[in-house]
Amino acid sequence: MDEHELLVQRFLDHDLTPEERVRFLQAIDTEPDLRRQWLNLEMVIAEAVVLPKIVPSPQFFSELKNKLEPQSPTWWERLWATVTASRTLEWNLAGAVAAACIAIVSVVGVLTVIPSSHVVETPAPTGPAQTIAVPIEQVEPKVFVRLILLQPDAHSVSVAGDFNGWNPARTPLERSDGGMWTATIPLHPGRYQYMFVIDGKEWIADPLADEETTDGFGAHNAVLDVAI
Repeated sequence: MDEHELLVQRFLDHDLTPEERVRFLQAIDTEPDLRRQWLNLEMVIAEAVVLPKIVPSPQFFSELKNKLEPQSPTWWERLWATVTASRTLEWNLAGAVAAACIAIVSVVGVLTVIPSSHVVETPAPTGPAQTIAVPIEQVEPKVFVRLILLQPDAHSVSVAGDFNGWNPARTPLERSDGGMWTATIPLHPGRYQYMFVIDGKEWIADPLADEETTDGFGAHNAVLDVAI
C-alpha cells in the first residue's frame, strides 16, 4: 500500500486529524490519481452497505465451537491412559505397597508396646501356684499388593505365582467396568514370580511389571518385589 492509498484508507476510517483532513481535501483537488482512488473506494463502501447480510445459522456456530474447543477424552481413553501411563505401575506396586505400609507400620508400632511374653498361672502338684513365661509368637507383617490386568475379551482371569503355589484357582481376579481385572493380595516382604492366567489356559506375564525373568522353559515370569 503506497502513501496515497494509506492516506485514502485513513480518511475513510476517520483516522485523520482535522489538520490532516484539510490537507487531504486540498490534495484531491490537485492530484487526479488520488481523487480517483478516493472516489472508487467511496463507491465500494456505498455498494457494500446495501449488500444483504448473511447471518450464520446456530448449527454453524455449534460446529465451529466444537472444532475450536478441545474434545474431552472418553471414559475408555481416560481408563486406557491410566493403565498404560508409567505412574500406573508405581501405583499398582510401589504405591499400593507404600499405602499398605502405613497401616502395617501403625500396627507394628502398637505391637512394640506389647510385652514379648505374658504370665500365666498353672497349678502345681504341691505348694502354691507357680508362674511361667510363655513367649508370644512373632507375626511377620504383610503388605497388600494390588494387581491389575486389562483384558476386555476375557471370561476369567487369575494369577499364579510363588505366593500361591502356582495354583491359579487360589487367586482369581474380579472384573470391573471396561474389561479391567483386579486382585488385592496380602504378601510377606520378599521377591515373587507370577503370571496371569486368562480363561484358564493362556499364561502371560504382567505387562505392567517392572521386571521379568526366564522360567527355564523358554517363557518369562513377571517379578514382584515386596518390601516395607
